[in-house]
Amino acid sequence: MARKNIAVAAFVSAAVLLLSGCATGFDAATNAQGDSGNGRSTDVGSLQIRNATVVADPEDPTRATVLMTVINTDEAADDVLNGVAAAKSVGVVGEVNIPLPHKEVVNIGFESEYRIVLTSVTGGLEPGTYVNLSFMFANGQSAPMSLLVNSKSGIYADTEIPAATAEVAPEPMPSAS
Repeated sequence: MARKNIAVAAFVSAAVLLLSGCATGFDAATNAQGDSGNGRSTDVGSLQIRNATVVADPEDPTRATVLMTVINTDEAADDVLNGVAAAKSVGVVGEVNIPLPHKEVVNIGFESEYRIVLTSVTGGLEPGTYVNLSFMFANGQSAPMSLLVNSKSGIYADTEIPAATAEVAPEPMPSAS
């Protein structure tokens, strides 16, 4: 009987060692921590976009704001976020011209003076849906992203969504003389 108990104990010990080994090593899934929160992230050259998301006002779903962080990891070159192309059902209010100094972190839409305001008359900004945006930079690169539209509640309750009346009129084209 003692031999049988020793054999069972050895078998159980080996099984424990083998089964616990599935979560070890440098490439183990338990070592890979993804981004926290609802936001999407992407890299475009030396620019890193982190935690990008959209927050819509549930009382006025015709307008929303973009929340994100942009990090310029370039050692010497500054850049500018100088445009946002939106899906057909969504428009961008005003001009987007956000400086991205080298080796700096720039918050957009929260704890920041920088805002990207979106509008829609066709329900393109309903919480729970996605909106396709492409962020364009002065260096010629762009970052297309599909961002979740969140309701201005919970962790986003204090998010400021500027009025859509701040739209900037386009400048007239110079006449050819």
